[in-house]
Amino acid sequence: MSESRNNSQFNNFFISSAQPMLLLNMLRIVDANNAAARLLGCDDEQQLRQTDLRDWLKSDDLGNLESSLSDAQQNGHGKTRWSWCTPQNHPVETECFFTRIDTEGDSLLHCTLQHLDEFGPSAQVQLQLYQQMFDSSPEAIIITDINHKVLYANRAFSEMLGYSLTELVGANARLLRSSKHDDAFFSQIQQSLRVKGFWSGDIWDKGRNGQELPRHVRLSAIVDEFRRPRYIVGVYTEAGAHENRMLQLQEMAYHDDLTGLPNRALLMQLLPHQVSQCRRSDAGFALMFLDLDNFKPINDSFGHDAGDEILKQVADRFCTVLRNSDTIARLGGDEFIILVTDIRGAASVSRVAEKLHQCLKQPFMIKGQSAQISTSIGISLFPDNSEEPETLINQADIAMYRAKKRGENQHVFYCEELNQEVVRFKQVEQDIRDGLSREEFVPYYQPQIDSRSGGIVGVECLARWLHKDKGVISPKDFIAVAEKSGLIQEMFMQVLSRAIGDIGDWKKRYDSDIQVSVNISGSQFCDQHNIEQMSAMLRDSGVSPDKFKTEITESSLMDNGQYLLERLSWVKTAGFSIALDHFGSGYSSLRQLQNLPLDTLKIDSSFITGMTNQPRDKVIIKAIIQLSKTLDIDVVAQGVEDADQADFLKQNGCHVMQGYHFSHPLPAEDFAELLASNLAVC
Repeated sequence: MSESRNNSQFNNFFISSAQPMLLLNMLRIVDANNAAARLLGCDDEQQLRQTDLRDWLKSDDLGNLESSLSDAQQNGHGKTRWSWCTPQNHPVETECFFTRIDTEGDSLLHCTLQHLDEFGPSAQVQLQLYQQMFDSSPEAIIITDINHKVLYANRAFSEMLGYSLTELVGANARLLRSSKHDDAFFSQIQQSLRVKGFWSGDIWDKGRNGQELPRHVRLSAIVDEFRRPRYIVGVYTEAGAHENRMLQLQEMAYHDDLTGLPNRALLMQLLPHQVSQCRRSDAGFALMFLDLDNFKPINDSFGHDAGDEILKQVADRFCTVLRNSDTIARLGGDEFIILVTDIRGAASVSRVAEKLHQCLKQPFMIKGQSAQISTSIGISLFPDNSEEPETLINQADIAMYRAKKRGENQHVFYCEELNQEVVRFKQVEQDIRDGLSREEFVPYYQPQIDSRSGGIVGVECLARWLHKDKGVISPKDFIAVAEKSGLIQEMFMQVLSRAIGDIGDWKKRYDSDIQVSVNISGSQFCDQHNIEQMSAMLRDSGVSPDKFKTEITESSLMDNGQYLLERLSWVKTAGFSIALDHFGSGYSSLRQLQNLPLDTLKIDSSFITGMTNQPRDKVIIKAIIQLSKTLDIDVVAQGVEDADQADFLKQNGCHVMQGYHFSHPLPAEDFAELLASNLAVC
């Protein structure tokens, strides 16, 4: 199950990406993500799936449609422009980037859509607009070169300091310096411009009449296509006033509000320039996709304000280890992309990644407490992996998930093998959707036995997939994919619906009120709607919530933090019993256990299996049994496979057990027969 869960992480990019994506089999749209559905005016992805591509495109694009797709299939990648027509008859212009994905016996095209209007007007139109804004702006604006020579100033700047435009243009900007600041002050400004590309703050300037007045200034470095600073733009307001409207719009469009770093929009404008430069000079560059490890628990434990402060500190540390020629952008959340230029092979890129890992090793201090952060890094290379910016980003994203699988603080280079994992994930996801429509997900039941009486005192409900062609499929082969693709709740409700029917049947046939345990993931627990949906189903069927025991794994508890603790209390209030599954496999503290509204601890099966060859496992089992007695909660041993294990547990006070020694998980009819025979004997 662990391998399946980890593999599914690499494929999450297609589903959750904010970038519109399609999966094409020539003229047929095999799959689409939610971002593509939104862009094309659809209610959901299903409206696009299994439709003919020609039904969505304007007639002007149909002439060369098949040839462009065939070229992409043959070359392995491609690029074109399409005009779409939404269900609302609205035109949508996109640039399309193709990457071939080879599957067993078939080839698909992964298509990324770039909305052409997304990043505003063209560069030429922008220059015209800015020229008009500069000339007519009531804010004072000045432009200098990197040697401080004044190249341009608008009328507002001229009037503010009393100089004519003729006196300003060509002069050195140092003549505006007041006596209030020393050289160190201006050195700090230059350092900020080199590292971050901007500086903002209050500064004293000297006018033509010698008067010195404070003003608020925003300085921005303008770079050429080779990423070298060429010009400095300064926009002045009275000290303490708000940034002018033009800068607010510019900041929102091209920079991240929290960290001040470039955002995706600015990055996507820089990448084509970088590609052009590398083609001319026969050079390469790397894209690094970074995702912080264990960032969510910090938000849960310290609050979102503390999380924002961490992100700002992380961004500052990254900037300190990167060169001036490199660019770091924040995509959102805890995700960053770094453009590393002028690389000398993969080894040089690895050294940069190691520096990024190293700069986070020093703990962060938040609200007087120490917090440890690391990052997982995925890397794609130009031109080795692709020559298309969007494709390179997607490839780095895929590689980042492989780094997550290896553990925290790792970096991984993209390779073609990772693309095949995407295909496998999508195939399993589609099979699950088909299985849900055919209602193939059913409950199997494993009895929990009281060793003192031999009677069945409970039963665990386990999901099984009765595939129409493959037969019974184990949860380890589909649960992780269902969780990552958002299908887990629909699957859970399908299994639960049948289990509720079985409980009613047992009650009628045997007058049995046996309690059923059901496994719920951490994400399901955290979503109150899921628990409300479960409660409503029980209420409609007339089954009391106390007939169900909800089981959550100890690892889910550790991953979801304080928020999950609050949800557990709500579940308890709703009338459900709660069991902590696989106890001992995580790192729950005694204080946590004291605060949890638990009814049962379930000893992790690895301790039961290992007790024969690992004496320490017996010590741990005894400690867990004693702990349950101290906390006055029940204890259940799972994974009991032989009589020796059962005898040891019984002798040490653990009497309720389940495992192959007593019974494999059984379909409903077989369990009903076992229940009937057990009731007859007991």
